[in-house]
Amino acid sequence: MIMMLFFASCSEQQIMEEMASSTKLTEQKSMTFSPQDSIMSLLYQARWGDGSAYLKLADCYRDGIGVKKDFFGMITMAHMAEGRGAINRIDDYIYGLPDGNDYKTLFLLMDGYKSYIQEDSDSIEHVLRASDSPEAKTLLGMITVDQGDTISGINMIKEAAYQGCSLAELLITIPDWKGRLRADATKLAIIAHRVPLANLILGDLYYEPDENGKSNKQLAVEYYMKAEEHAVLGRHGAERVLDYYRNGGNIQLTEDDIKRLELIVQPKGVETE
Repeated sequence: MIMMLFFASCSEQQIMEEMASSTKLTEQKSMTFSPQDSIMSLLYQARWGDGSAYLKLADCYRDGIGVKKDFFGMITMAHMAEGRGAINRIDDYIYGLPDGNDYKTLFLLMDGYKSYIQEDSDSIEHVLRASDSPEAKTLLGMITVDQGDTISGINMIKEAAYQGCSLAELLITIPDWKGRLRADATKLAIIAHRVPLANLILGDLYYEPDENGKSNKQLAVEYYMKAEEHAVLGRHGAERVLDYYRNGGNIQLTEDDIKRLELIVQPKGVETE
C-alpha cells in the first residue's frame, strides 16, 4: 500500500487520458474549504462515500488546516478520493496544486525518479538534499536504499521519522519493502493513533496467516474498523470485515457500519472489477 502510493507514476495510457480527466480537475480546483468543514465533519462525509470530502481532507493535510501538515496524509486522502471516483487518479490532484508547492514538487520528483532513473537521478537527489524537510529526507532515503546503500538510506529515514514524518514512521516498521518479510506489528500499533493507515496494515497482518500458518481475524477486523473510523479503509479490508461478520464472526456492527462498508465495497457511481 505504502509503496504503491508513491511509486505509481503515469503510464503512456494515463497521459493519453489527461484530456478525459480535465473536467474533474477543473471541479477540484474550484473547491474551497469553509469554516463549516471541520475535520470531524469531513471525516464523517468521507466515511459515507463523499469523494469531495476526501479532496478537502487532502487539502487539510497539505496546508495543516485542523490537522498536522503531512505529505503522506495528503497523498493518502487523494488516493481515497480516487477510489471514490472524485478524481481519475492521484496525479489529477497533484497537478492541480499550485506550481512551487513543496508537496507537489516532492511528488513530481519521485515520479521523475521512477520514470527516468538513469537520466535524472543525480539532479533529483540534488534537489532533495537541498531541502531540509523530513519528507525530502525520507524520499532521499528511499532512493539511497534503492541504489544499494541500505544502511545510509535507513538512517536517513529514521532521522526523518524522529522529525515527525509519518511516511518515514511507516517505512521503518517494514523490514522488507518488497513484501518478503512481515511488518513489525508492535511498532505499527505504537504509531497507529497518529498514522491512521497503520491500522489498515495491521488488519492485513493479522488477517493473513503468519509464518506458522496462524491468523487472528477478530483482531484484524477490529483494526480494519479503526481504519474505517479514520476514513482510510479500502475495498479489500471492507470485504473481509463483511465476510467475517456474515459468517458469524465475533464482531458487532450497526446498520450504519454495514451500509458504510457496503459503500466501500461498491461506491455509488464507481465501477469495480
